Formats: sequence, structure tokens, C-alpha cells
Amino acid sequence: MRRRYWIRRIAALVLLAGTAALLLTAFFSACSGERRTGEATIYIEPGSSTAGIAHQLLEEDVIEDEKEFLKLAGEMGVEQDLKPGTYRFQRGEPMEEILGRLQRGEQSPEGVLTVPEGYSINDIALLVEEKTDISSQEYVIATRVDGRRLPLSGVEKASSLEGFLFPSTYDLEQVSNADEIVDMQLATFKEQTGDLDWGKAKELGLSEYQVLVVASLIEREARVPEERPLVAAVIYNRLSEGMKLEVDATVQYALGSWKADLTVVDLQIDSPYNTRLYEGLPPGPICNPGIAAIEAALEPAPVDYLFYVATGDEEGHHFFTRDYDEFLRMQQ
Repeated sequence: MRRRYWIRRIAALVLLAGTAALLLTAFFSACSGERRTGEATIYIEPGSSTAGIAHQLLEEDVIEDEKEFLKLAGEMGVEQDLKPGTYRFQRGEPMEEILGRLQRGEQSPEGVLTVPEGYSINDIALLVEEKTDISSQEYVIATRVDGRRLPLSGVEKASSLEGFLFPSTYDLEQVSNADEIVDMQLATFKEQTGDLDWGKAKELGLSEYQVLVVASLIEREARVPEERPLVAAVIYNRLSEGMKLEVDATVQYALGSWKADLTVVDLQIDSPYNTRLYEGLPPGPICNPGIAAIEAALEPAPVDYLFYVATGDEEGHHFFTRDYDEFLRMQQ
């Protein structure tokens, strides 16, 4: 009996010694301030609470104190404005900067795809290839209509999703294939254009899809925001008078690349998109327009202009007129 007693005592002492060693190790580790350094990439899911974000940042050693982070977020008044996405933070950077970036949505360039207004399918495909493991060819294939239900009338003859791939910034963190990127773009198009008065298309004598075609022309032709409704007016006025549109951007689209200067040979390319050769609108959009260009297509300026010519200034202004002779003089 005595022998069993000492065995139990020794076992208990060994257990206590082990526990003490672990506690001392944890204590000295904490006191020594051993934290990860360098950069941390964090994906914040949509709908994440400020407290949840604070916990993620603490887990990755980006911040040292959750309560202090939450207190500062309240003092800055940004607790409801922190945006989801993929961010890259420097561990130990000031919490004011972290909160500011989260409020502004300044995501990691590697984790997002930014599609500018006026990019065509081929342009976007090259961006996708640069940002992901998805090839440009895979993206182009994914932009075929292939039974997708598009939100505008008059799309029955559309052969691709050109025009519907809304220019915006997209989170690539949870994307695994080209179809998912295209689906995000289509969803954004529906979201951004759903409240527009598409009924005006009928007043303009066009289908909703044709208005999108006009918007794509405006996007490529107008450089100054206030000129978009004027360019729209010229397009509609020329259509109503049976004139060829003669929009050089359509020639560039037919060529398959955007060129600063078109040659005489370029202008003769035989394509239904070449509005210098064929009357009416091209069969589909020539790029993916932003919301401002679409709004201008739905609300053209109430003017009778038939021509416009670039003035050559740095801002990209145009001179508008109805008089052909005046148009010729301004070209000189």
C-alpha cells in the first residue's frame, strides 16, 4: 500500500511539473512579444461584422487589440462602412490606416479585377489572363450567350455578351473559372442598370439591346462627360435621316484592336460593324459601356447636330454642328 502511495505522489508531481513548464513557456513567449511580422493577406467575406473583422486581423497578427480596434472604428464613425474583399496589410501598421483602407475598399491588386469602361471582351480577356490562371481563350469562350437569359429586349440575335460585361472592380478570391467571372459581371450589369428607364428605348424607336449598342458607341467616342448626350444625339439624328453613322470606333472594333489613327485601307474593312460602309447600327455593342454612357443613350441631348469632330485639345473635346461645310472646315 505504501509503495502505491509514493507512485501516485511521484506521478502527480511529474504532471504538475509538466503543466508548469507549459505555462512558463507560454508566459515568456507572450512577454517576449513573439508575433509574426511582414505582410498578411486577408479575405473579408460580404456581411462580416466589425467585430468579426477585428478578430480576423488579430488572428493574423495585423492588430494587437480587438477592443482598441473596435473603439477606434466607433470614434472614426466607420464601423458600418468596412467593405469586404481581399486585402494585404503590413503587420503592425497603424489601425487608423487599416480602418481607412477598409472603409475605402482599397483591396490588394492581386485579389481584384478592375474592368475599365469601354473595354471589349478581348481586352477583358487579357486582363483576366494577367490576374488569374484562366487563359484569355477560356474567358472569351465563357462570354458566349449559350442559353443565358439576358435582361434586355431584342437580344435574340446576340452572339456574345459584349456590352453586358459591366465595368467594375471584382473580387477574384473565390473565383475558380471563367464562367464565375462572367456571371459576376452579368449580375453587376443587372444590379446597376435595373432601375434605368428602359421604356425610353421604345420612344427612341429602338429595342433595349439597340440602346446598349448606342451606349457602346458613346463610350468609345466621348471623352468629356458632358459630351455623351451630344454624341448620343448625333447618332440618333443620323439614324433618323438615313445617314451612315461613320463612327470610327466601329471600324476599330471590326479590326479587332484599338488604333489611334486609321488608314484608308482600315476604313474599307468589310464587316457589318463598319458603319462607314453599312447603314444603321452595328449588329451588337463594340465594348462594355459604363452607366453614364447607358444613361446618355437613353436620354440624348435635345439638339439637331449631325456631325462632330475632335478639337485636338488634351481633354478630348469635340466640335458639334449640323452644317456639313462647317464640319469640313473644322477638320482642316
